[in-house]
Amino acid sequence: MASRIIVRNLPKDITKDKLVQHIQKNCPTTVVTDCNLKYTSDGVFRKFGFVGFDAPEQATLVQKKLNGTFIRTTKIQVEIAVEIGDKSIKSWSKYSQRQKSTPKSESAGKANEKGTGEVTEESTPAKPGFVIKMKGLSGFYTEKTVQEFFKPIKLKAIRIPRNAQKKPIGVAFVEFGSEKEQEQGMGRNKNFLNGKKIYLKKSTEEVAPEKKVIAPPPWELKAKESNLQEVETIADSGRLFVRNLWFGVTEQELEEVFGKFGPLAEVTLPVDPLTKKVKGFAHVVFVFPEHALKAFTELDYTSLHGRLMHILPGREVKEEDESNENSSYKKKKDKKQKSNSSSSHNWNTLFLGANAVADAMAKTYNTDKSNILDDDTKGSLGVRLALGETQIVAETRDFLISNGVALDSFSQAAGERSKTVILVKNLPSSVTVDELRDIFNKHGTVNRVVMPPSGITAIVEYLEPSEARQGFMKLNFSKFRSIPLYLEWAPMGIFIHPSSKRKPDETPVKENNAGDENEEEGKKEITGEAKQDEVNLIANGATSDAEPEEEATVFVKNLNFSTTDEQLLEHFQKIDKKIVSATVSKKKDPKKSGELLSMGYGFVQFIKKADAKEALKVLQNSALDGHNLELKISNRTVNQVKGRKKQDETKQKSTKILVRNIPFEAKKREIEELFKVFGELKFVRLPKKLGGTGPHRGFAFVDFVTKQDAQRAFNALCHSTHLYGRRLVLEWAEVEESLEDLRRKTAQHFSDDGPRKKVSKMSLMNELDS
Repeated sequence: MASRIIVRNLPKDITKDKLVQHIQKNCPTTVVTDCNLKYTSDGVFRKFGFVGFDAPEQATLVQKKLNGTFIRTTKIQVEIAVEIGDKSIKSWSKYSQRQKSTPKSESAGKANEKGTGEVTEESTPAKPGFVIKMKGLSGFYTEKTVQEFFKPIKLKAIRIPRNAQKKPIGVAFVEFGSEKEQEQGMGRNKNFLNGKKIYLKKSTEEVAPEKKVIAPPPWELKAKESNLQEVETIADSGRLFVRNLWFGVTEQELEEVFGKFGPLAEVTLPVDPLTKKVKGFAHVVFVFPEHALKAFTELDYTSLHGRLMHILPGREVKEEDESNENSSYKKKKDKKQKSNSSSSHNWNTLFLGANAVADAMAKTYNTDKSNILDDDTKGSLGVRLALGETQIVAETRDFLISNGVALDSFSQAAGERSKTVILVKNLPSSVTVDELRDIFNKHGTVNRVVMPPSGITAIVEYLEPSEARQGFMKLNFSKFRSIPLYLEWAPMGIFIHPSSKRKPDETPVKENNAGDENEEEGKKEITGEAKQDEVNLIANGATSDAEPEEEATVFVKNLNFSTTDEQLLEHFQKIDKKIVSATVSKKKDPKKSGELLSMGYGFVQFIKKADAKEALKVLQNSALDGHNLELKISNRTVNQVKGRKKQDETKQKSTKILVRNIPFEAKKREIEELFKVFGELKFVRLPKKLGGTGPHRGFAFVDFVTKQDAQRAFNALCHSTHLYGRRLVLEWAEVEESLEDLRRKTAQHFSDDGPRKKVSKMSLMNELDS
């Protein structure tokens, strides 16, 4: 439905403001997004105008309520406006341009469809020649495109029909010089053009009748040339510049509108830094240029929130080339790191640089940094920094939890990332909240800053996504006190309780930090809010302290590969039962690093077994995204359903810990030195390669005397402890784990968590059911 109206028979002295006031006085619930009165080129008011609204329902309401009413003594006519190019539009005003010609010339005089801009008249109809009709053409195509398809066959004439908007409609007529050439052309039937299959059929329609050429006006030639240039630019870049947008539009709405035509690489909606309102234009970048062309063809001059979008080719900002040959390698490396920084698989979220760790340790123990980094001091320097990092990470985790940060959100590595919240890492130890806020405020209004006592990592939240994106691009890898900043987009749902957004002119609320007088009160307030949110979640059935019963999990087959976890959960919530989790099983995408692909099945876990059986009765063969679901009861547990396990949630099996990813330069005594801080050790075993010579194999077994000491070490070191730059990965070892078991686990670890052997579909389903 259209969200624009046309108002006719307006008074001569009407203005935009008066017309909007008249509408809002009679329909106060409506939101006017556009008002456009029409004038001739000489400035004469044509007594009509267009008004746009936020939603089509508002336009319908105004049309019904105001049509036939009076503005002072003038009776106005209000109708729903149709889209530009609609064939139902007819000239009604005395100012409209009409073609002054005889009925014969009106039917014969048409624009030449060859794209040359010539206007032609038919003199005498020509007999149909050897013509082929092409079907299945898509996107923008020209005569040259058709010629390339039939090359090297010579073509006599080409006609490309177009709609009222002068855009191709997907067919073309081609005339050949002889029947033999026509048969050769038919041999191209079902060949592909631009990735689409083309269908050919002999036709009796006329293609090239005898013509008398009439020179078109210069403005028409210029317009056609400009349009062709725009199309070529979009076909090369895949970038669109969209203007005349309503000031209340959001990036999410633009993603929905343009995302229908293909995957989007970027949508940017600039915001005014003072008013925090949308500037009225946007930049849209498609992954594939052909999708951008299709969006340009379909959406140009269509209405969104009552305003006609005008789409132009977008321009790519080119970076300056580095001319210094001596630093070219370093510049290229920094550029590559910066381009990959928006990925959700860069580095560990709680990663701390060795330099920042040394600064924080020196500050904590009131000593010089040189003493911390002195290699002649007793003990290993690598172990010393690893233990310092472990202590800082523990303090950071406690502070973030107390300030309403959901650390569980960091466990979903491939999850959706926020557009306004940025993780800032590798900060100097002495940085303050105000100093950090000033840096990020240069690129937009910062809503809040959360920084732990160590001061070497922080969370920054912007008010607007466009400003957050600009701040990220400008500050990532930039030097701050001679140290590069490491930025990463935070995961969605990082804050348990969303912060109330303040206005740009309000005084910023000072966040809690070590040394603030109101630290304890702030912690209590935020923790109280977090607890209330947790209660609300439990009340809504999203979580529960009760353990799920056995056979309370439903195995769901025949899922659409585009179905998400949220859609699966929403589908099963129809039976109004408490659901623990709803997960679509995924695997790694071999073509795109870090991306996950749906495997076509999933699991839904209920609290009670009876609820799972009820779901089988009600939702068996129900439709979800066009697929009829097949449901079975599964014996999988909640940990198995959730997929990737967290290290701190694995159950302790013994006093023995398996430590992976140990750097090859590390020695056995250093592993002992690192772990003995947490309790008395039985032994440390660092297996070497076959023959017992050469370096170790990159993993070790650490066995404690008591389970309590082992648990303490595991909890402290599993989050983010680096030894010589490599993050240690901890697992609970089996009680009696043989070398063969270890080899099998290691093989599975390096083969995407599973053996690379072929299994039948039936055996896989049976294994999943069991």
